[in-house]
Amino acid sequence: MGEFKTSFNSILSRDLKHIYSGFPQVLRYRHTKPYPTQDQLKIKEENHQQKTYVLKSSEFVPEYSCLIPRAPAFRILSRHEVNGVVSRLTTPTIASQGISSKSVNAMLDDKSRNHSKYLGLQKIDEREQTMLTERMTRPTQSSRMREYQTRRQMTEIA
Repeated sequence: MGEFKTSFNSILSRDLKHIYSGFPQVLRYRHTKPYPTQDQLKIKEENHQQKTYVLKSSEFVPEYSCLIPRAPAFRILSRHEVNGVVSRLTTPTIASQGISSKSVNAMLDDKSRNHSKYLGLQKIDEREQTMLTERMTRPTQSSRMREYQTRRQMTEIA
């Protein structure tokens, strides 16, 4: 009965069709990669855009073999382009002129000369002064946290 004790692999290797035709070939089926998700497509597009932006705004330096960003202040401009940039930078903006078409410094000088609030001449009564003092000396959340941490560290040391 011992001659009938064989494994499955030995039966396959002694099979008649394998003797004459060789071992069976492993069939490799053609398959496609799984489709990318929307997030993967978005990340790929952002990386591509960032890469092209870095290439456009950088200059390759062979000495260091790396890309270094170009500084916009050091662009090479023609004479006419320089005049345009200079005129754009020297014209006053609306923000620098202020509401009343004066410069910020002129407005501050005017306020410091004329307004009693800026001169320190404004009088406040005792009650309002007490309220201001209480509000200014009230502990903030940050000071409470700092005090708590200091107390905790002191207890750990002791």
